[in-house]
Amino acid sequence: MQRILTKREKIIVCLAGTVIIGSGIFKILDWTVFSKNEELDSQVNFNKLKLAKYQRLRAQKQKIMEKYSKFAGDERASGRQKENLVEILKELENLAQEAGVKIIDIRPQTGNKGSALYRESTVDVSLEGEMEGYLRFIYNLENSLSLLRVKKFQFSAKPNSQMLEGAFSICQISPSDR
Repeated sequence: MQRILTKREKIIVCLAGTVIIGSGIFKILDWTVFSKNEELDSQVNFNKLKLAKYQRLRAQKQKIMEKYSKFAGDERASGRQKENLVEILKELENLAQEAGVKIIDIRPQTGNKGSALYRESTVDVSLEGEMEGYLRFIYNLENSLSLLRVKKFQFSAKPNSQMLEGAFSICQISPSDR
């Protein structure tokens, strides 16, 4: 009952088997190659977006550098201004202590005035003491090496006492950082 296949049937069976096996191998190779290709495509697209962003930033490099240098310069100037302000406050405390007047309140003003050659830093001070102490304080203030000067002052007498309350606006002139 075994039937022998004819030559034509053998060729057809071999061709069909080859096509089935070949298509299976092709599918396996196709899947691995295309999945790797999709991964590479996503990486290429990601790098294209990064490159476009870097190109936009590079086109703005000059503007960014100008802003950075302005900011960095402001930070350095701000640090010097803070150090300068601390020195003013120390000087005022020492002068008040030497003169025998008591500092009640001391407030630095935020806006520094001046010109291209100099800068004025202003501090408002409330003091309490006797007239002699105020005279010594003002004299020492005007003769200090820190270039301090009184812009405004106001005295008021305390009731039933020899003590005076004084409000001063004191400025320091210093060379400009520009």
